[in-house]
Amino acid sequence: MSIVVESEKPRVDVSVFEKQRVVRRKKGLPRLLEIAGTKSILLVFAGLFSIIAVIAQMTPFITVYLMMRELIQNITMPAHINTGYIRQLAWITAAGIAAFGVLTYTGSMLSHIAAFNILYEIRLALAAKLGRLGMGYFTRRHTGGIKKVLHEDVERIELFVAHHIVDLVQAISLPVIALVFLFVLDWRLALGVLIPLPAAFIAQFSMYNKNGQNLYTEWQERLKTMNGTIVEYVRGMQVVKVFNQTVSAFKRFKEDVSAYRDLTFNWMRSASNAFAGFSILLGSAAVFIVPMVIIILRSGPVPDYGSFVSSVFLFLYIGMGISLPLFKLMFMSSYLMQVSTGLAGIDEILDHREIENTGGSGAPSRFDIEFRHVSFSYGEHEVLHDISFTVPQGGVTALVGPSGGGKTTIANLTGRFWDIDTGEILIGGINIKDFPVEELNRTVSTVFQDVFLFFDTIEANIRMGNSACGFEEVQAAAKAAQIHDFIESLPQGYKTMIGEGGTYLSGGEQQRIALARAVLKDSPIVLLDEATAYSDPENEIRIQEALSRVLMNKTVIVIAHRLYTIRDVDQVLVIHRGRIEESGTHARLLEKGGLYKKMWEIHARARNWDLGKEKVDD
Repeated sequence: MSIVVESEKPRVDVSVFEKQRVVRRKKGLPRLLEIAGTKSILLVFAGLFSIIAVIAQMTPFITVYLMMRELIQNITMPAHINTGYIRQLAWITAAGIAAFGVLTYTGSMLSHIAAFNILYEIRLALAAKLGRLGMGYFTRRHTGGIKKVLHEDVERIELFVAHHIVDLVQAISLPVIALVFLFVLDWRLALGVLIPLPAAFIAQFSMYNKNGQNLYTEWQERLKTMNGTIVEYVRGMQVVKVFNQTVSAFKRFKEDVSAYRDLTFNWMRSASNAFAGFSILLGSAAVFIVPMVIIILRSGPVPDYGSFVSSVFLFLYIGMGISLPLFKLMFMSSYLMQVSTGLAGIDEILDHREIENTGGSGAPSRFDIEFRHVSFSYGEHEVLHDISFTVPQGGVTALVGPSGGGKTTIANLTGRFWDIDTGEILIGGINIKDFPVEELNRTVSTVFQDVFLFFDTIEANIRMGNSACGFEEVQAAAKAAQIHDFIESLPQGYKTMIGEGGTYLSGGEQQRIALARAVLKDSPIVLLDEATAYSDPENEIRIQEALSRVLMNKTVIVIAHRLYTIRDVDQVLVIHRGRIEESGTHARLLEKGGLYKKMWEIHARARNWDLGKEKVDD
């Protein structure tokens, strides 16, 4: 059961997410920086600090090279070693290491601050957007898929910004700075370091070509499908246990998990050769440097053997060390692909067409409801065909009929959970499309048969109807819904935690809490979908008495399956196959002898049915 309530607007500027709706979205890292908005300044500074940190990181390489040159040049005469110079280089080395640590820490802190702010703003923007989408968006998508975007994809962005932006900048800048330094020192030896890198990058990017990207996209879809199936499996655990459906026997669960596993293995196998080539080439710097050393020595005498030997050790050290950031860069490519896919999922939600808020700011002066030639389809299937009726202000209209006829759809369309295909729905003579969405939510309360309670206190769940009310009003609403005495019997009363992970409530108790929400909201129009479905006979009578008082002078549409509960309503509409088959009062429809009378007779027989076995004559 759910109530249409006005959601609190997030206190954050989400324009950075919304302003790009009509233009082509950027992708990957440019889109991430665009989403970062003003926080991109923090990321820029984090990147600058990281680059300076890399320069500081190079300091020990240079100082160790200079120390080695000093020691080798004086290896036969140790007394000539300039100890003051060595000491000075040692202090410079320590300063470089300290500067690297401080700068890396500063860049990391800036990226973390930016990441948590971006995470906060993305989630609020998504929550606000989902609240403005029609219910059709949710019925056509796996719950696991939406959960993946809101949780996993957003978390990946936070992880990438907080940790991998700094790593990415350093993984790119360190090889570039190192190669520039090596070419300045000796371009011939630098070529030995450089030669294997292009081949390694070709091997790396072969893993992320179009086929690799398609595999990754398919992997994400498989993951989304598997998540949705897992959520469904857990929620349906009661049925799984009752009908002895093990994991293997629950066919779709097994198929989705197996498909995800198989695709993952195939993807890994397809990338294994390229990854092996990349790893071997990156670790082969010495293989190319040593031949260059031989070529240089054979080409003629070296002016300064001490300096040359020091350079060779430095090139071997840096050449082999350069593979580490490049390995990081490879993994960064994988992370960036994940972020790009996650951003695409986020943008799919942000770009989805929402319920348009084209109305003014005024409220209707009256609260009658009118459907004028309304037709509506779920996709290709039309479920309502040219429906027209009027619910007078302050009157009660019951919708009855066989299952699947369109009763719940009519109630949902009144609250504008979907937009109709043709026709008009008016409240107080105003088309509901011309209402501000917030005003329509204030005007209409809906109590569904299927209950949903948040993991929160009973008081907080009731307060969803009106967050500004006092505790006395919450209690009054609970009393009106005949749930106050039960709440008071709980050890923590209204502070009792309910929902998933909290106190278990029966279906009837959940339904009455949802009804208390509607009572507290006090909207002039109330839609009830079998509001007493889960109540026992005693509580059903009490709730009906409460409803009679609470709904006085309100415009009410009630969906009823228990026909005896709607004998005194002002109007009954019999909905069958998307059309109004009959309309009138209970007594008048019985006189007509049509579909309603047949339903009443079946209902009467059902009420008198018992579980006893009929005796069969021998």
